[in-house]
Amino acid sequence: MIRPEGELAAINLAIGDAEASADRAFFERLLAPAFSMGRPDGVRFDDRATFLDSLTVSSPRQTRIESTTMFDNRAVVVCAVSKATPAGAQHFRNIRVFTRQSDGAGWQLVSWVNEPLAALGIAGDAGVPEDATPVGGA
Repeated sequence: MIRPEGELAAINLAIGDAEASADRAFFERLLAPAFSMGRPDGVRFDDRATFLDSLTVSSPRQTRIESTTMFDNRAVVVCAVSKATPAGAQHFRNIRVFTRQSDGAGWQLVSWVNEPLAALGIAGDAGVPEDATPVGGA
């Protein structure tokens, strides 16, 4: 049996693949009915339907899990994520809150806050180390 931290690591790495490939079915299974997401601009907040409708194919992500904090059947996972864009590399801190009904049940993503690392005073490539785990085959 996989430990909860291992399950959550796999899910969080898979999120990058699913987001880059616009895998709606993956997110339909993962997102809780009352899901909410705080977008990097700090102004826009998406509910489940808005998030699903906004999925588009984009560049692969590199994800590094910074921490996983467990609270019985609740968990908070913090990741550093980067992706290439035409304007250059973008780096984000993702704070994701998960829940499950019981030890044997699957995890659901309840809340996801996405912060640009530059807004946190981190310049250049800081915050996403060279050994970040590639996601999406990059």
